This record gives sequence, structure tokens and C-alpha cells, in this order.
Amino acid sequence: MNLQQLKVFVLTVELKKLYLVAQELGITQPTVTFHLNKLQEELGIALFHTKSYHVIKLTEAGHAFYHYASQIHSLSEQAESTMDICRGTAAGVLAIGSTHTPATYLLPPLLQQLKLNYPGLSIMLDVRPAAYILEKIKKYELDVGIISNTQVEDPEFIAQPLIHDDLVLIFAPDHPFGSSEDLFPEDLAGHPFVSHEPGSISRQLIDRWADKHRLQLQVSMEISGTEALKSAVRHRLGYGMIAEAAIQEDLAEGKLRSRPIPSWLPERQIYAVRHRNKLISPALRMFWRNLLDNFSSQQTNHVRDQF
Repeated sequence: MNLQQLKVFVLTVELKKLYLVAQELGITQPTVTFHLNKLQEELGIALFHTKSYHVIKLTEAGHAFYHYASQIHSLSEQAESTMDICRGTAAGVLAIGSTHTPATYLLPPLLQQLKLNYPGLSIMLDVRPAAYILEKIKKYELDVGIISNTQVEDPEFIAQPLIHDDLVLIFAPDHPFGSSEDLFPEDLAGHPFVSHEPGSISRQLIDRWADKHRLQLQVSMEISGTEALKSAVRHRLGYGMIAEAAIQEDLAEGKLRSRPIPSWLPERQIYAVRHRNKLISPALRMFWRNLLDNFSSQQTNHVRDQF
């Protein structure tokens, strides 16, 4: 078993067609078949259900093997990239995964500083849900993740809390909430509510809060997008609950108003996450330290990582 066989196997699983694998690697299709057959022969077990490879369907052993092969393949590519950097033949790539709020409202100035220090660095920013990002970090396919989550407890990760990511009430400037001296949970049930989409972390937190206070909120709309949700609230389709970091410009410009959600218990933070065994490139080292420096005033005391 060698790296070329692993690379062919991983690409076959991911691309599903042998001719695409051949194009990707610059080899012939019979050579792809040769590597797949040789790999299974050396392992002494079938990884695919058929030998023709017209339909790529993994056996149980194939699924188990792919879990490790994909990580080895990713690490080998990172090793080659790192050696290119050491030889001066490449500037390197920093692959960052982020959930929507930090990607939109917190990361741009940090990425600007990173590019000033590493002008030849290629930055890939993948904006996805937290679960997707954590899985990609676990497979060494992302260098670092900046995610909104309630907790990160997997021992494979180094997770540093950066800031609280609490939800707040948002509403149009002339909404009755703006003139109410005190707000109680039951007050919210009497007004139309613009909600996050089902399944989102924000929606899960809001639903738990509503259940705790035995509230039936008047959902006027369900929206999967922060900017769209804010726009609906600005156009008086209801009030909303949204991450505080996402509304700073709207508050400054007077387009929205906000106040704390009554009886809300903070649960969510924005974390910087990386794999415990991940190679620390100079760019990743600088980016990680900039994250901690920029949010140091709101970090918790139990810093879990030192380079």
C-alpha cells in the first residue's frame, strides 16, 4: 500500500467516476483500475462491491478504510504544501471554516491584517454550519474553525472561547418594545415574531427558551439568513432574536433597536477550533494569536492552548 494507491482510492470514492480520477491525476483510466485492484489485493479484502467500478459502492470495509485513507491523503497534501513553502516555491494556503455570524461581522478585519503580513498567502473561507466545520477539521481538511456553538468538548480539538454570542431582541424603531419600561417573556407572545429556520442553533435555543416559559410565539415568518431576517424586521413584519454581533451597524445607523431577551440565560459562544494534532504553519500561528489578542478582554480565564 502506497500514497498513490490511497490517493486513487480517495478520489474514486469522492469523484465516483474513474475517468474523472484519471483526469485529476493525469494518468490513464486503466492505471486507475490497476491501483484500485492492487490496493485491495494487498489489503486482502474487497473495498468495493464490484470489480467493474461502473458503480462506485463501498463495502463495509471500504467505508472503514476511507475514514483513515482520506485523513492520510489530506495530511500528505499538507506535507507537500509545507515543503513547497520551506523551499520558497509557494506562499501557502490557510483553510478557514466559519459559521455565518463571525464570517460576516468579525473575521474580515482579521483577514485583512493576515493578508498584510502574508501578501502571498491564499485564504479559503468556507461558511458552513458548525457541525460541518468540525467534521472537516477532524479530517484535517480545514486548518481552523470559527464557530458559534454552545460547547465544543471533543478531545481531538483545541477549542478557545473568544466572545459570547448571545441572542438579543431586535425590532423596528417604532415597535412597542422600544417604549416598554420592562419586558417579560409573556409580553413577546402578543406580537408577530420573525424566526430563524427550523434546525438552526439559534432556533433550537429560542425554542428551548419558549418551552421553558411555556410560550406560544406568533411566528409570522421563518427565514434562513441573517440579513434577510434583519430586513424583515426593519420592514415591520415582526420582531426577531439575533446574534448581537450581527446588528452593530444597524443600531449605529438607527435602522433597528435592540434590548436583552427577558429571562434569557447565555448559552452560546464563538469558538476558535483546531485539531490537536494539526501542524501549526506560520500563517495559522499568527491568525490564532490575532484571534486571541483581539478577543482577549472577553476570553475565559481557562485558556486551553499555548503554542
